[in-house]
Amino acid sequence: MLDEARQESRRLAASLRGIDTATADSAHAVWQALDATPDDNALMGCAATLETIEQRLPPGTLAALVRVRLSRLQWLVNAMLDDPTPPAA
Repeated sequence: MLDEARQESRRLAASLRGIDTATADSAHAVWQALDATPDDNALMGCAATLETIEQRLPPGTLAALVRVRLSRLQWLVNAMLDDPTPPAA
């Protein structure tokens, strides 16, 4: 699951580059947090950052496509938070 989240976070950061560089930088920070083996505090920070990214996305078709990737990553982060076992490295 962690590998999937890492991959999705890289894709999200790349997708956001064309929309807003500041938001892309936030997604890059999520990617970096997930690249290390994140603890619950790091995952909570990722979840909060992803929520902020979602709120900043403008309307439009490209943003709608990014929202699909974003919702998948949010689901993965929340699933890791709900899972009592430590994430695999």
